[in-house]
Amino acid sequence: MTKKKWLILISSLLVVVIAVIAILQLPYFQLNSEQREREDALREQITPEETNDEEDEQEDESEEVMGNNDEQENGPIAVDEELENTFDFASDEDVEIVTLGDSLTQGVGDDTNQGGYVGILDRTLQILYTNIHFTNFGKRGNRSDQLLKRLEEEPEIADALEEADIVIMTIGANDIMRVLKENIMDLEINYFNEEQTFYEERLNDIFDEIRSINDDASIYLLGIFNPFKNYFEDIEELDQIVLNWNDTGREIVNQNENSTFVPIDDLFDDTTVNLFADDNFHPNYDGYYLMAERILEYFN
Repeated sequence: MTKKKWLILISSLLVVVIAVIAILQLPYFQLNSEQREREDALREQITPEETNDEEDEQEDESEEVMGNNDEQENGPIAVDEELENTFDFASDEDVEIVTLGDSLTQGVGDDTNQGGYVGILDRTLQILYTNIHFTNFGKRGNRSDQLLKRLEEEPEIADALEEADIVIMTIGANDIMRVLKENIMDLEINYFNEEQTFYEERLNDIFDEIRSINDDASIYLLGIFNPFKNYFEDIEELDQIVLNWNDTGREIVNQNENSTFVPIDDLFDDTTVNLFADDNFHPNYDGYYLMAERILEYFN
């Protein structure tokens, strides 16, 4: 074999090796086999399927493209009309999803390091619609006052929101944590009630700020769950405090059109399954998977 052919062969092998390495670096391949199976199952639940009529049309090219409307209505369908409308499947335009908030949106605690619930949603929805794009502005430690300030002062967030079709947001847990930290030696429920009033005002301002930028996007506000009991087991009122703050979120969502409250507190009630990262505060991959699954349910 000539030197030139050897060089061509080696170059080809290098290209193949680089391609394989690049593929293995994709988020999907960073998951273990069980996690990949779970995400495959999640995708199968929402993957559009061809109806029997559509299969018959492919076999017989002489038939009309639209087929029989009555038969199509009776055929199996995996994606309901609401979900189709959410992502506008008939359109060639991109679907922009902006995620805002705290460490939950950043994906802190995800032992796969693949973006928490946002990463799972991204990987799942790409099966449905290749033009869905996520822009993640989750920031660890963000309270409602800090998120509001970022909305007002960071132009890249405003630019992304202006183009957004869907906005997903987690905020409020760090507001509660600040009350805990500042009053650890003298905790009273009144402190949380007072801060809840301020939280309500700021959450209203956050919605107003988003709507001043984009009046059409669908907004999904995720509720707060109670990880605090992992540290403060003796404070029985924490469950009621989280419930009250979630009621505030629901009320504000109900006051805003095209907005949805997504409860997640019940997802973490199962003490027989480890849903938390090593810090006992943030979800692990399994916890984030349940959050992503719940969000998809509310998309429907």
